[in-house]
Order: sequence, then C-alpha cells, then structure tokens
Amino acid sequence: MKQTLPSPLPTGPLLFQLWLTEESRKPFQSLSPEPQGVYENIWHAWLECLSPTTPDDGDWHNSNASALPAPRLWHEAQGEDVARFLRIRPGQRAGHQPDRSLSEVTRRRYWRVLDRVYTFAVQQGWLQSNPVMQLRLAERPRAVDQLGHCLPPALWTLLPAHFPSADSLQGARDRAILLLLYELALAPEEVRALQDDSLLDAQGQPLDVQSAAVPVALQIDGARKAQQRQLALTPAVGAALVQWHQYRQAHDATLSGPLFHSRKGGPLSIRALFHVASKVIQEAYAALPATAQQWPLQRVGPQVLRNTAIVTWLQAGIPEAEVVRRIGVESSRALGHLQHKWGSHQSSATTARATPTTTPPAP
Repeated sequence: MKQTLPSPLPTGPLLFQLWLTEESRKPFQSLSPEPQGVYENIWHAWLECLSPTTPDDGDWHNSNASALPAPRLWHEAQGEDVARFLRIRPGQRAGHQPDRSLSEVTRRRYWRVLDRVYTFAVQQGWLQSNPVMQLRLAERPRAVDQLGHCLPPALWTLLPAHFPSADSLQGARDRAILLLLYELALAPEEVRALQDDSLLDAQGQPLDVQSAAVPVALQIDGARKAQQRQLALTPAVGAALVQWHQYRQAHDATLSGPLFHSRKGGPLSIRALFHVASKVIQEAYAALPATAQQWPLQRVGPQVLRNTAIVTWLQAGIPEAEVVRRIGVESSRALGHLQHKWGSHQSSATTARATPTTTPPAP
C-alpha cells in the first residue's frame, strides 16, 4: 500500500536545513562537535547515492545504464539504499571528504546523521518509518568511542622537544604548523585554509610577507560567525612563520595565496597534515621512558593536538568562555566531548579544596 505523505513535502536539501535548525535549539550536543558543513556534505552524498549516475563496482558488474538502481527521492529510501551507502568496498572513498577512505568511524558518523535526520522527518509526520532502522543488526555500524582523544600530560609536555628545526624547507613548514596546532589549538581545516594575508601586524592589518617583520596575530576565517576571530601569536610562533616564508620564497618565489603548501607546491592535503602531526607524536612517544609507555598510542593526528591543547587550557583554569572564543565555536556545548578529560580534573581539584587538612599549621 502506497504511503500517504502530508503536503507540502520538503526537498532533500530543505529537510536537512530544517533538521539542522531544530538540532541547534537543543540544550545539549547530540552529535559529535564537527563543522556543520561536514554533516551537510554527508547528507548531500546520501542524496547523490539515491540517484546514482554510474554503476557501483561493489554491487553491479554491468556498465549498462539499466544496471543502475532506480533513482529515489529522500522519502522513498529503503533499508537496502542505506546498506549500500554504508557498505565498505575496496578503494572506496568517503563521500564527504574524497581524500579519505571510508572507515568504520566514518560509517558510524554517516549512520548517525541519516538516523537523526530521518527520525526528525518521522516526528514531523513526513514519513511513517525510518529507513535506517530497516537494516539488520549485522549491517549496522558498530558503536565507536565518541569521546575526544587526548595525549597524556607527560607526552604533551615532551612534544615541543621533538618539533623539527627550521633548517630546511620541510622542517620550517612542519615546525610552523606544529606550533600553530600546539599553541593555538587550530582545527586541521583551519590550518589548511590559512592564507598569506592571515598574518597580521600590531595594527591588525595584513602583514607584508615580503618584509622580515614578525606577525603578532592571526586572522581566522571560517564559514560560521564564531570561526571569524583573531588570535595573538607568541614570539616563537611568529618567528617560525617568518622562517617558513623565507624558505618558501627561496624555494619558489611564485608561491603565494595559501600559507602552507605541499612539497610540490600544491595545496596541503589533510593526509600530509595528519602525517606531520602523527610523526612527531610517534617520535615523542618512543622517547618516553618504558614505564610511561603503558598508555596505548592510538590513531593520533592534528585533531588530537587540538583536543589536548583545549583540555590543557581548561585544566589551567582558563575560563570556558575564553576557550570557546579561542577555538571558534558557538558555545561551551562543543566542549562536551572533552568533559571526560577536564571534568574529572575539576572534580578532583574541588574535592581537594573542600577536604580539610589534618596537618597542624606551622607555628
């Protein structure tokens, strides 16, 4: 029996915007704290999956157009469509970021976005059932740890000693990148998006990169209002940026626009950025005493540096409002995935202050 739907029915893109608006009204963070554009890219990839234009080698081996599944609108989706969208196939890339492979963590993120958008559609009366829930348990992505991963204090303190020296083109670039991640807690995409004119002088104006002047602030531009901010640079970070630019100019004076480039002069990829962060973390971990290496070194990259810097600030007593401003998010709800790290520290500190000492005061 054909399902009767209320009218008017929103389009796929409009449904996502309506859901996002409703999500922003909630007093808690129901999804992991990521830029909203990531969720939108996932949803658009899903809509494209419903109307494929080329055969999927993982499901169809005939290149004829007749081998394609029939296109469907968002409200016509079935469990088989969801299963196809979530299925990992050899060589498959993530729909929301083509330079990434489709991992189990990515599958779980896709699952959560589809599940919540369709649950919202059911609540609004636009659907009678959620197609995501039609999947068999074996087809559903396993639950993954959604808590933000951080480095232990001993490893975090040791990291700067393993930053590369600014004595070569790649060394100068990597040192500048690592200092931005370590001291400013920039998001990985913010590092990649930096431009030459992001460097500011003491008057808050773009610095003339041809000069040897040291920048004192950084202008961050992002899609959301909270991401538009200026961050003060320490002398160490400013000097590292100047050294990187000098090496870059000596290597290829025509390079301009993006602040950081690949070794071949192209855009800095997320893969290259991950390698820069992961390499120094692995080296510092290997230098720890054996007794301190009991902590398992998991998948570590630039996001882990951002998480750890944020937790370090909070544990040092920097107000949440200031941390929120520094990292470019709307509210302290975006810190929820790190609560397990700094919240316990807060509780311990509070308990220590509240517990009366039994040691008699000194005379």
